[in-house]
Amino acid sequence: MQTLSSQEATMGTVIALDQYRMRKDPEGELRTLLAPPPRINDGQIFARDYSKLDGIVFAVLKIREILRYHVQTNEEWQYLALQVLDAAYHFDAEHGALLGEATASLKNYILEEMDRRNGRDMTAALLLLDLVEKAPRHRERLPARDG
Repeated sequence: MQTLSSQEATMGTVIALDQYRMRKDPEGELRTLLAPPPRINDGQIFARDYSKLDGIVFAVLKIREILRYHVQTNEEWQYLALQVLDAAYHFDAEHGALLGEATASLKNYILEEMDRRNGRDMTAALLLLDLVEKAPRHRERLPARDG
């Protein structure tokens, strides 16, 4: 009779745990390889100024990170996210409604894709959209510089 060392027994347990995880969520490992889980930090979100371009870009990239991880089957959100970025960048009194329309479209998409599993991350994406949408109303638009 052959006895296993404690190290060999532990390795067998780890392998069995990985097999168990694959049986419970076979697509989970593939999803993690394709798009890592989003890192959402309240400090990052609330420390940004969403009336400036770098804050807007951060918000859109964070939303992209969330949607890449949670929505694998439909890529309509990519176009919607670009519309938000474009509308926020070109925001002024004449085009203010465009930003509201763009964020509303992306919010509706996020709400359709939200479920119990991804609710926390999707809520963060909705919060980011609200921050982008509301911030430009209080900013002063600086004239564009040439060159």
